Amino acid sequence: MKSHIFLKGAAILTAAGLISKLFGAVYRIPFFRVVGSEGMGLYQMAYPLYTMLLAISSAGIPVAVSKLISESIARRDIVSVNRVFKTTLIFITVFSGLVSYILYMNAGYLANEILKDSRAYYSIVAISPAIFFVGIMSVFRGYFQGFQQMAPTASSQILEQFVRVGTVLAGAYMFLPQGVEFAAAAATFGAVTGASAGCLFLFGLYFFREKRRNVSKSYGSFPRKPLGVSKILTRITILAVPISLGGLVIPVMQTLDALTVPGRLQLAGFSVSRAAQLYGELTGGAATLVNLPTVFTISLATSMVPSVSSFLERGNIAEVNRQIDLGLAITVMVCLPAAVGLAILATPVSDLLYDCPETGVSLLYLAPAAIFLGLHQITTGILQGMGKTILPVINLLFGGFLKYILNYSLTAMPHIGIIGAALGTVGGFMLSSYLNYIFIRYYTNWRPCYRKLLLRPVIAVTIMGTVVYFMYRQLTIILGDSMATLTSILAGAILYFFILIWTGYFHQVGIGLPASLRLRR
Repeated sequence: MKSHIFLKGAAILTAAGLISKLFGAVYRIPFFRVVGSEGMGLYQMAYPLYTMLLAISSAGIPVAVSKLISESIARRDIVSVNRVFKTTLIFITVFSGLVSYILYMNAGYLANEILKDSRAYYSIVAISPAIFFVGIMSVFRGYFQGFQQMAPTASSQILEQFVRVGTVLAGAYMFLPQGVEFAAAAATFGAVTGASAGCLFLFGLYFFREKRRNVSKSYGSFPRKPLGVSKILTRITILAVPISLGGLVIPVMQTLDALTVPGRLQLAGFSVSRAAQLYGELTGGAATLVNLPTVFTISLATSMVPSVSSFLERGNIAEVNRQIDLGLAITVMVCLPAAVGLAILATPVSDLLYDCPETGVSLLYLAPAAIFLGLHQITTGILQGMGKTILPVINLLFGGFLKYILNYSLTAMPHIGIIGAALGTVGGFMLSSYLNYIFIRYYTNWRPCYRKLLLRPVIAVTIMGTVVYFMYRQLTIILGDSMATLTSILAGAILYFFILIWTGYFHQVGIGLPASLRLRR
């Protein structure tokens, strides 16, 4: 299993993630125009409940299945490959079906007592079957990812989002005459149609391609005692549960933010209205931009799990260390310029995208989180590949605790205000990524070469940042703010990429480039 397979898988998932995010962002504009703010509110009410139950029921399944399958392939134990897939599929079908049923039966209570709006009942009922289909789909995705085949997961993501968006818009338009609550319910049903479409696609791919392919002939099958059903379920549980709990940590942290930050801002002397504005600028504006690089780093981390797992199963520690170097190098290469660029152009970018230059204050101080969030995600993927799935959860909890302390103490200071919440996020992910790094070193004896990892990207980003800063200032006079911002961003990206090529960074870290992009120095 070579590094080009790992990089190809990450690139495929990244492309799918970008397309899915584009679909997910664009559809909200016509949907809002159809149902209005009230319909959007009802639509959004069901989703937190759905995502929390989804995290509990199936969030860790793709990682757990892909790890067990990649380990079995490394042992050339194809009997265990099929047994892991079938056992997990039966278990998740029953479990996710039960969770869907529980959500459906308790829709009335959740709408009336928890959400305090009886109209949300229809949206909860409409979305409840999605948990069942997503659970099944997660097993198929884990199966293909275990073979280092990321294209099926990527294709199903795009199909799922395409069908979901179509259902949202069509359902809202068709059912609006019957009432806004029915329009919102029809829109939330898009999660069901999207998940079922992705599920059927993966099932068809498995049946027509995998079932008819002689896997033993491709990977070999030596006589050995295969994994038993009880052992499979035990390992799936041990691997998946921490990941599922980890999926709940960030939503819980966001909930704590919502409960504490506005109140602490009011204590600092801001009005209720102003505190809400500042909080919206941070979480709805600045955080959205800082999270953009995660489309790539999440894909990279997903590809890292079966890759690291396979090499560890073979006892090839040297290759594990090389994969760690490669993953961290790519993360730094992508997230470092994003952090610097967002900091330098914080105000003009906020003005361009949100028509709210004040958001630039939050973005300036939140921008470093781009690099630490990326490092947290890639180191989490490495630890998951090593089977240490509980450690990233614990480390993220420590990071969340630090974030809460910084939020609570700094945000209430009048001269700091919302900057304190931004610094809390940066500090939280800095701590969690550092703790992940410590444990990776402990379990692998891996030692990073900081000169190889950081020197050339730091030089490139320093030159890029300097050029972008002065270019924007000069072009603003000639082109105006919007064009100057866009031109500076494009020029900075091209310059940064060119410097990395010219200094040989891609070759140094083991990333192959097309011949047309290679420069002779």
